[in-house]
Amino acid sequence: MSNEINKINEMISKLEREKKIYEHSLSKVNRKKRTRRLIQIGALSEKYFDLYQSDITEVEEIFSQFSNFVKSNKLDKHKKK
Repeated sequence: MSNEINKINEMISKLEREKKIYEHSLSKVNRKKRTRRLIQIGALSEKYFDLYQSDITEVEEIFSQFSNFVKSNKLDKHKKK
């Protein structure tokens, strides 16, 4: 009886370790996707707003200047539901 309980406890421990490993790899994949998306958005912003020589404070001023306009004039297909 005790032997069976030990086996079950070992299986539980093993599954918990596997779950942690899977969750960690999933969060790693999500971080990589987010990083890639942020880099792409930055590159597009630089391209379309001609921000090649701008520093971060100038870029933030430009974005804040157009923020309300962009938010209120998004096409319906781009709005979050």
